[in-house]
Amino acid sequence: MVKLRDRLRAAANAFRLLGPSSKYSSVSVLGSDHGVKDLPFAWPTNYNGKVQWHLVDYNAYVKEGYARNTLVYSAIMYKVRAIMSAPLKAYSGTLEVPGDVSVNTDLSNLLRRPNKYQSWVEFQARNIVFLNLSGNVYIYVDPFTQEMQSLRPDRMFIVTNKTVPAGLAGYLYVPDGHSVSDWEAGVKFLPEDIMHIKLPNPADPLEGLGYGMSPLQPAAQSIDVDNMVTKFLNIFFERGGMVTGVLQYDLPLTQTVANQILERWNQKYGGIENWQVGILDRGAKYQRTTMTFEEMGFEGVDGRGETRILSPFGVVPILVGAKVGLDSSTYSNYEAARQAVWEDTLVPELTWFEVEFQNRFNTDSEFVMFDFSRVPALQRALPRQVDAAYTMIQAGVPPNMAFRTAGLRLGDIPNGDVPRDLTSGQGQNQGPRSNGDTDSWGQRDDVVE
Repeated sequence: MVKLRDRLRAAANAFRLLGPSSKYSSVSVLGSDHGVKDLPFAWPTNYNGKVQWHLVDYNAYVKEGYARNTLVYSAIMYKVRAIMSAPLKAYSGTLEVPGDVSVNTDLSNLLRRPNKYQSWVEFQARNIVFLNLSGNVYIYVDPFTQEMQSLRPDRMFIVTNKTVPAGLAGYLYVPDGHSVSDWEAGVKFLPEDIMHIKLPNPADPLEGLGYGMSPLQPAAQSIDVDNMVTKFLNIFFERGGMVTGVLQYDLPLTQTVANQILERWNQKYGGIENWQVGILDRGAKYQRTTMTFEEMGFEGVDGRGETRILSPFGVVPILVGAKVGLDSSTYSNYEAARQAVWEDTLVPELTWFEVEFQNRFNTDSEFVMFDFSRVPALQRALPRQVDAAYTMIQAGVPPNMAFRTAGLRLGDIPNGDVPRDLTSGQGQNQGPRSNGDTDSWGQRDDVVE
């Protein structure tokens, strides 16, 4: 079995040996800078006009991690299922002065159906899987229809331009069945046509414009160990035997007698169906030669692996049914874990996407933002937010400002920029109103208490 860390080492060697100095990466795919601003620093000139090779074997991560390791699959799919309750929506107004949710506008319709084949849930689920496997997401935005298509990260290659200092010339999409050396078969994209969302890579030679770092990289060795343990248990129970001990006799045995004893032993006690207490005669003694799972500290090793695999994904073990999390957890711990994962992992992870979508789609009258109002784990903080907003309003802060400061996405309310006098239920400095008018808090002037 090829290990993840071996594949990672091979990919790194390929980058060093076949990367910037190879005949393949010397091809100029996109020669002009297409108006891209030069950076205030210079890359090494051997990166100029080159196709940048991937740092990881994406297919190995899919096969050995996502498709074979239950912890990797469970962690990523937990994120996929969780983010379904927080769709990206279009709002009227601006980020500074948000309004109501836009309905039946071109932007809101686009977010409900990013392309004619996918709903938002399907589209974003694909993005979350890509980000957590490769550390990179490439979203192509059609310059005419604005439809979005998420492209496989292993088929996308970063291309620098020929200028000095070098800049980002664009991206090369290499379809299935072709290699990056066959660059003429690839599809070329300008930088402005691709949204590249990536996780931080501290070793990026392109100073932030290169490939992101996959969460599987630091977990690769632990994933290998976990896969090997699973394979060992599978073989152990499938074949039902290993040299766990030896039979000792005080008398010398001929080969014929030894074979008869071995055959008899296997017939009676061999295989998982025949495991039982053995009976020895003629001075035979049984001596165990292997350690039990308890002596190996298997439970601790298994728990250590679970923690090290899940930690890079930011998912608490109890949420995916990992034993190390279930052993010391209760239902209240589960609720706290859900809130912690949303606050510490999922909201920041979605923010990587949100800022790119906002940069792409925000206008003077509309903006996009993830809607967390239906996320149960985040609603536990709602009473505290309401209390904080109410306290600020009592202190004379205008309601709209108080709501935004407390993190409540309520949009603007009528006369919400005017401080309130809560003792009378009316806004300050608003002037006289006719009887029967209703103020912005839903109270009527003609009601006498």
